[in-house]
Amino acid sequence: MADFLIWLIAALGAVGGVVLGRVWGRAEGERAGKREAERDAIEDKNKRVERGRDAVRDGRGAGDPADRLRRNDGRW
Repeated sequence: MADFLIWLIAALGAVGGVVLGRVWGRAEGERAGKREAERDAIEDKNKRVERGRDAVRDGRGAGDPADRLRRNDGRW
């Protein structure tokens, strides 16, 4: 009977360890995914800001707004 209890406790411990490992791994994966998404959003924002700055810089010194409109018309 004592042998059976030892085996039963060992089996329950093994199953519990597997379940705990799965739960822990899933939580770590979600945290890593959130960090990656946050980093991607920051990089995207920085690229958009840079494109906006380039657009402002290219728009300066163009002279007449009608000329800027004609130049931009082909890009649409």
